[in-house]
Amino acid sequence: MAKSVYFPQHGGITPEQRLVQDLVDEQLKLFGAEVFYIPRQMLIDRALQDVVMSKFKEAYLVEMYLVNVEGFGAQSEFISKFGLRVTDEITFVVSQRRWEDVMARSLTLTIPARPNEGDLIYYPLTNDFYEIKFVERESPFYQLGKIYYFTMTAEIYEAGNAIFETGNINLDSIGKESQNAYEFPVYFKDGGTGNFDVMEKVRQLYVDTAGNNVVVEATVAAWDPTTRELKLTYINGDLVEDVNIIGQTTAATWEVESFSTIDIDLENNDFSQNQYLEDFGDNIIDWTEGNPFGEYGNKTDSF
Repeated sequence: MAKSVYFPQHGGITPEQRLVQDLVDEQLKLFGAEVFYIPRQMLIDRALQDVVMSKFKEAYLVEMYLVNVEGFGAQSEFISKFGLRVTDEITFVVSQRRWEDVMARSLTLTIPARPNEGDLIYYPLTNDFYEIKFVERESPFYQLGKIYYFTMTAEIYEAGNAIFETGNINLDSIGKESQNAYEFPVYFKDGGTGNFDVMEKVRQLYVDTAGNNVVVEATVAAWDPTTRELKLTYINGDLVEDVNIIGQTTAATWEVESFSTIDIDLENNDFSQNQYLEDFGDNIIDWTEGNPFGEYGNKTDSF
């Protein structure tokens, strides 16, 4: 015998589902907090299909409810074989409908239609990033035949070499402070105009030997007008000498005099750390005294 057509298939009808969703949304707006949801974009090595680096290019403001009321959950601090680890755990709840409204324009979600493990949440109260470790998306289990909210368990974000380019200056600054990105030094000729701002986008335009128009973009990490030294991160392309670098916000314009090519000569220079390793090695070994095995110099001619 077929199921009765006078009773809903899953115990609810559309008006009832909308009512429950409205109540959930209202509670989150009244007792929740505004946070930034930051989806992760993974850069994949084409040959090995491994995740080489993560990039955060979007940030969406949405209200979420903080479940933790008595402090962080789980074991926040403990001694591991790598030393002291801080794994502050926190739980957020977000409305399923509000999630769809806010994230509908996102193009970087790995799994659409729900929060993704590995994405970040910025909580202004603690001024920290939290990485989503688990998303509970079926509890309570289809009340009236529908899911009304997602529950996310997250831990304090452990800094790495991820790229933060969300366009939000505050978020990008915090992300830069927490990462280990190498700062590439560039030196300018005298006579430039203006001063660069930290986290500003800069651009260099030139025509290569094949006659192609080349656009190189990077992000300012530090700027010293006295020494005319600009430190860049996230360089996309190959810089050249005797061509201006122009700030996209300040319009500061300076002509490049020199820079080290140790991180430029590689095909995949976005992820190279040759200069960093050279400098790190120079700090380990003391070259002030003569080398009994012969002083042949290194690539930077620093000994």
